[in-house]
Amino acid sequence: MRLITLLITMLLGLAAPEARSAEVPVGPDRVMGRAGAPVLVEEFASLTCSSCGRFANDIFPAFKARYIDTGKVRFVVRPVLTPPQNVAAAGFMLARCAGPAGYYNVIKGIFRRQEEMFRSGDARAALLAAAAEGGISGAAVNACLADPAGQAALDADLAAAVSRGVESTPTFFFNGVKVKTGEMTLQEIDAAYTAALKARRKP
Repeated sequence: MRLITLLITMLLGLAAPEARSAEVPVGPDRVMGRAGAPVLVEEFASLTCSSCGRFANDIFPAFKARYIDTGKVRFVVRPVLTPPQNVAAAGFMLARCAGPAGYYNVIKGIFRRQEEMFRSGDARAALLAAAAEGGISGAAVNACLADPAGQAALDADLAAAVSRGVESTPTFFFNGVKVKTGEMTLQEIDAAYTAALKARRKP
């Protein structure tokens, strides 16, 4: 991960990071939704995965309105890295540094800019703009990417994805059960949610 961090700083045009802690919050999942919601939906995604970007931009708003905002679902994005891996890693580290309030603002901002980022080749601008939407700018960006705790947390997340059999993105789990690899339509989400509820109610 040290090599990825150095590549990240080169990508963003930052000074080489110092090996010090920036008090990056590490620990609980960044879960969106009501704590008591009966179904937990986990999306293993990469910020440089075009299928993940389409899901985030085209399907997620309706999914959020139907399930998360109504208290039916808890939702969490779990990191996976796809090429260019340094861009995906930088995005997830910046999202973590934004804390619970800004985590999904950063992720949403990157996905919203993903198509333009690929077209222009300017990942630096997309990452810095998304980070600012999560409340991170200036020297805080460099401190975030240099932080050993943030690097360790990302490593742990990536190892967890492998241990759960995630091989490509996006991959969706409903209450711990893998239901699909690849983009999900709203209709597929409806069916998976119903199945998860039925399984939960079985004695």
